[in-house]
Amino acid sequence: METVRQWSWVLGILAMLALLFFLPDDGNFAKISVRRALRSVTGSNNGLDQMLIKTKNQVVMNNGIVRLTFSYPGGDVIGIKYKGIDNLLEIKNQENNRGYWDVVWNNKETGGIDKLQGGRFKIITARADQTEISFTKKYDISRGNTTLSMNVDKRYIMQRGRAGFYAYSIFERPKGWPGLDIDQIRIVYKLQQDKFQFMAVSDDRQRVMPTADDRSNGIKLAYPEAVLLTNPSNPDLRGEVDDKYQYSSEDKDIKVHGWICTKPAVGFWIITPSDEFRTAGPFKQELTSHVGPTALSMFVSTHYAGKEVGMRFASGEAWKKVFGPVFVYLNSVPSLNESALWENAKEQLVEEVKSWPYSFTQSEDIPSSSGRGSVAGQLLVRDRYTSKSLVWASSAYVGLAAPGKAGSWQKESKGYQFWTQANEQGHFLIKDVRPGNYSLYATVPGIIGDYKYKSDITIEPGNEINLANLTYVPPRNGPTLWEIGIPDRSAAEFYVPDPNPTLMNKLFTTNRADKFRQYGLWERYADLYPDEDLIYNIGTDNYGDNWFFAHVTRNIGNRTYEATTWRILFELQDLTNTGNYTLQLALASATNAEVQVRFNDQSAFPPHFTTGLIGKDNAIARHGIHGLYWLFSIGVPSYRLREGNNTIYLTQSRSLGTFEGVFALPFSFVISTYVVIDNGIVRLKFSYPGGDVIGINYKGIKNLLETKNALDNRGYWDVVWNRDGGKDVVDKLQGTGFRVITERADQIEISFTKTYNVSLGNATLPMNADKRYIVQRGRDGFYAYAIFERLKGWPRTNVDQIRFVYKLQQDKFPFMAISDDRKRVMPTARDRANGKPLAYPEAVLLTKTNNPDLRGEVDDKYQYSTEDKDNKVHGWICNEPPVGFWIITSSDEFRTAGPFKQDLTSHAGPTVLSMFASTHYGGKEVGMTFKDGEAWKKVFGPVFVYLNSVPSSNNSLRLWENAKEQMLEEVKRWPYNFTQSEDFPSSDKRGSVAGQLLIQDRYINESLVWASSAYVGLAAPGNVGSWQKESKGYQFWTPTNKQGYFLIKDVRPGNYSLYATVPGVVGDYKYETIIKIKPRLGINLGNITYVPPRNGPTLWEIGIPDRSAAEFNVPDPSPTLRNQLYTNHTDKFRQYGLWDRYTDLYPNHDLIYTVGADDYHDKWFFAHVTRNTGNNTYEATTWQILFQLKNLTTTGNYTLQLALASANNAEVQVRFNNQSAKPPHFTTGLIGKDNAIARHGIHVMWVRIIPLKVATNTKISHISSSIRTQQLKPEGGTKQKV
Repeated sequence: METVRQWSWVLGILAMLALLFFLPDDGNFAKISVRRALRSVTGSNNGLDQMLIKTKNQVVMNNGIVRLTFSYPGGDVIGIKYKGIDNLLEIKNQENNRGYWDVVWNNKETGGIDKLQGGRFKIITARADQTEISFTKKYDISRGNTTLSMNVDKRYIMQRGRAGFYAYSIFERPKGWPGLDIDQIRIVYKLQQDKFQFMAVSDDRQRVMPTADDRSNGIKLAYPEAVLLTNPSNPDLRGEVDDKYQYSSEDKDIKVHGWICTKPAVGFWIITPSDEFRTAGPFKQELTSHVGPTALSMFVSTHYAGKEVGMRFASGEAWKKVFGPVFVYLNSVPSLNESALWENAKEQLVEEVKSWPYSFTQSEDIPSSSGRGSVAGQLLVRDRYTSKSLVWASSAYVGLAAPGKAGSWQKESKGYQFWTQANEQGHFLIKDVRPGNYSLYATVPGIIGDYKYKSDITIEPGNEINLANLTYVPPRNGPTLWEIGIPDRSAAEFYVPDPNPTLMNKLFTTNRADKFRQYGLWERYADLYPDEDLIYNIGTDNYGDNWFFAHVTRNIGNRTYEATTWRILFELQDLTNTGNYTLQLALASATNAEVQVRFNDQSAFPPHFTTGLIGKDNAIARHGIHGLYWLFSIGVPSYRLREGNNTIYLTQSRSLGTFEGVFALPFSFVISTYVVIDNGIVRLKFSYPGGDVIGINYKGIKNLLETKNALDNRGYWDVVWNRDGGKDVVDKLQGTGFRVITERADQIEISFTKTYNVSLGNATLPMNADKRYIVQRGRDGFYAYAIFERLKGWPRTNVDQIRFVYKLQQDKFPFMAISDDRKRVMPTARDRANGKPLAYPEAVLLTKTNNPDLRGEVDDKYQYSTEDKDNKVHGWICNEPPVGFWIITSSDEFRTAGPFKQDLTSHAGPTVLSMFASTHYGGKEVGMTFKDGEAWKKVFGPVFVYLNSVPSSNNSLRLWENAKEQMLEEVKRWPYNFTQSEDFPSSDKRGSVAGQLLIQDRYINESLVWASSAYVGLAAPGNVGSWQKESKGYQFWTPTNKQGYFLIKDVRPGNYSLYATVPGVVGDYKYETIIKIKPRLGINLGNITYVPPRNGPTLWEIGIPDRSAAEFNVPDPSPTLRNQLYTNHTDKFRQYGLWDRYTDLYPNHDLIYTVGADDYHDKWFFAHVTRNTGNNTYEATTWQILFQLKNLTTTGNYTLQLALASANNAEVQVRFNNQSAKPPHFTTGLIGKDNAIARHGIHVMWVRIIPLKVATNTKISHISSSIRTQQLKPEGGTKQKV
């Protein structure tokens, strides 16, 4: 029988050789091989040396060097035969505890460890040179939350002539599956402990290891992973501590690690050629190999970071990711030589890295190199406090990860990440990047903070993106006075003590660089500072010797711990009384910690600053010298400091356990150079050189602005822009240059400039901005304006919003006033946060308010919008002391889209806005679009920020009346003659246009009639009505008097068209000739006549042609969704949810209007919207107009004039006497993006449509209109006038 088996083996080899020789490699061979491999094998045939064999319970891969055995259909690696060792894996273990994948997961109901047992086996490819197999685990959706809601495809690849195999997995969640949290994904290999006793993780971390039995016989220490070896099989290990976390590494350094068998001399290595599928960036620490002997390939874990880096999937969220491939490499030498095996493994690593991305995998989810892209550039650092010129970001780590905020990559786990290290000159190349959308991030050794490129980057196959020069400006407010440590995301430079002599790991007694990996170093703080905490003297102490690496609690015995307070002593000369200081506190790790900071007063309560409870990374216990990175910039008012000696108290206040604390990164103390202007009434503080308003001191209130906000989130300009309609980007216009424009006894004007760097192309806003502020002696307030400019040749861009924002103290300003009839006590930002969001985020039902009178109301910032012509003064009132904060806009010349354009004013926050340009109530059509190379310049403002006060809060409403009086004074002074910019012409450098507008409508009156109360204006030359979409130029409007006379004065020089719109008269007027304004030129046009577009007398009319739907039936709101301000108010249309009232009023049939019998005030619903049919479903609606037509004219046509006051993703179809006519007799097509229905605007842009001529033989009995709905309710619909 033995002879038969031997000859069967020979025959098997001969057959394989014959196949290899005679069959061409054209795909047929793979099919033959698969069929042969799947053929049932029994008896002596089990020993055939085929590449792939499947039996009832096992799958075997054998390339003649390595023989792998897998469980079937589970897909665990249960055997690895190599160099005469029948199984490298621990045969004493159960088959599912040798080589396996596992996932640690949970959801709201359950969780656990899933070893991903496959339910189906498949051969992906079987060729002479390579076999790839698959074991799949499918989620059963009927089981809901009781099991891991994930499909997993485990793949293994074996290649001819290779000493090892590849492993990877494809994880996938289709849309609609339950929510899920995943904290760990890994591959585990458990080797024979009798054979593998030498472990190598890096060049300087290699050693003979204890066995699992040695650990079982030892003494457990503070946590189960740490064991004191008391009776090991190798006596040299007695008295040492073993802990798997001592062998962790950063992901960027985990390339190869493993174990060595002594007899025979064999190595088992896990090689990871790429980090792209790992999580949380290059510095994330992970386990490698540890006692077992166990070798790990960690893909996802919460080690050294906590739950923040776990994967969190929302209910219904779809996702897919490939983990791997990794290469399990086996090697051997004739006689034991650990160094030779290790060096050979490193050589193999280099070869694998060269081969990445692998081209031999058969999954479409792993793109080859040709299906990927690259990003290159040079990163520079601009820190004007250390160098006047740009410096190279030498050795910076630059990476691509999922779009997010600066530094968000360290918590990102669901996407792919691609990192590289820049060279000495800061040049970098990130190659072989998977297609997708990314942000580009960087961190520079020795430079504090995180860099993020301003624009997202889209990678497509074959892309080679060169970003050229990128500049990182570290977060600094001034020069550094002193610093403790190095900003390198690690605490390694600080004092790391020697361990307790009885708790050592000898590996780290010689490897001093990794001394922090010794066990129990946290307890050494109490040994070194038993009674008094650490005191550090700036100027005399050295952080390498005197700053303990971890700020921990003190063990005072009986499992009791106390908080610790460290002191920093420093001397401050020449205290800056007019500026603030900043303490930058960086933490390399935090575990259930709270750092409280106090300045010169240890007992101050509350502390001057607290981090709050932060961190779950447990890096102190796990011997990681860092975890997640935290950076806090703490503003220090100069009054908290002293000339001479000062003390900073740092308290780690949480003291429930031994591992609670932080790893401290550098402390830097910076003098913040602010710009302060004080006229004796108002004291303004600006960030430098950013130019944000960060402080307004008035009437005993140290800061009217919200001091809880970051400095750049108090008083600032911002611009919303994009390129080619892409993702919007917000630029807060942080200045890089500062200068004093004028400084006189009566006035100061200052400038903060932001200059576009043309080398950055489209990566940043292609616009220069000069932000100006003016303070005058004796004035309660200040002026603000900005000059925006694009030079010729700059790239195209779209600008959707320009504004100035002030965020006031919410604890002081409860009362808002916009107009005489729109004044009220407002909810706070906290009230809104505690409320219930409605159909869109801006609308909130107030359910839990600080002021009980507001409970049950709806708050929505759009309820307080106003037409630009009426937006002259608005603001907030503080009750105690009674102070008003007002924005006064003296002119509309710099606003956009004409006098009827609606915009935001003030809203809950309390927030005060000065809106200069926006797409609100107009859509993208009113945004500013600049072509490639287009030059442009415009001045926005000045506006006046007016402050006032009264002696008693009993008369606080007098503040509103006074603000209106001040507004009239500012209007009289316009155009201001005190601005110092040549781009703002004074009155004597402007011109004027006068005339009388008359109406000629022969179907109403044979004589000319006055165009009473018409609005007449000058705007950029264009078509009739184009002014309502014009945003790049200046506009000048005025109402006519009763006789139609008008005077448009103080017009900037330039070319204009003259436009007009007349209340009650349909259509738009445009003067036929371009008007050229010159300085001091007064033009009188005399009488000009508007002939409205009519083809005959009006038979009937519904509504008034006034560009608004206010005259129609505006219903009462739902009783549960009211804003009390608009109860019994002329602006009832500003109530929330009125669009849904149509369904309430017309639940089963649509509106029918009978001409001659019905009144449009009562019968014509103000907005033609969809009907809500439930379950987020909406249907089109068809209204009918019924009318009688006597004396039908058979020799002429009729015209229906349809005017729309607003449209949002709408299509109005019109049919005459045939509701089913296809196509309709007329359609507007899809029109509008103004969203006025949701935003409580009774109009937006005026659209007049006169397309229809009705044949003389058509009998007209009704007209129907319907809307094609493209979005959910509150968005689709029109406001109509017929």
